[in-house]
Amino acid sequence: MSKNGDDRTVSNNFGATLKFWREKKGLSLQELFERTGVSNGYISRLERGERKAPSVPISAKLADALGIPLSLLLDISTSDTPIDEAPLVAELILYNDCKRDADNLFSKDEKESFIQIIEFILEMSWDEDNRIKQLFDLSELIDDFKEVSK
Repeated sequence: MSKNGDDRTVSNNFGATLKFWREKKGLSLQELFERTGVSNGYISRLERGERKAPSVPISAKLADALGIPLSLLLDISTSDTPIDEAPLVAELILYNDCKRDADNLFSKDEKESFIQIIEFILEMSWDEDNRIKQLFDLSELIDDFKEVSK
């Protein structure tokens, strides 16, 4: 990191992250305003990316109201990762614990099945001639995932 800290910034995804967690918690803009005192118009502009990340005290209020760690909301990251150093999606899933819900982590079998679904979607041609067959094949992979998730 440089001495002036220019290579360490709040993620450009702040607004999307804020909106994701607000909606996941089932809160309206008005309800988040009532919990934080941060105007719903300002929150809306943050979510739409019209405003960059707010000050740390405001970010802390938002994170607290959402019941998430401030670090999760800020997603402090270094500058863009070079493509040759970025992990594959499969690696992220396999090598990290991921919650499937509030109380359970994905098992190894669930992760492998989930990766098969993602890889299939990424490789699909999705052209008119193959779309129905690909949807059927995808549904089979989803059935497999649901089976290992029991």
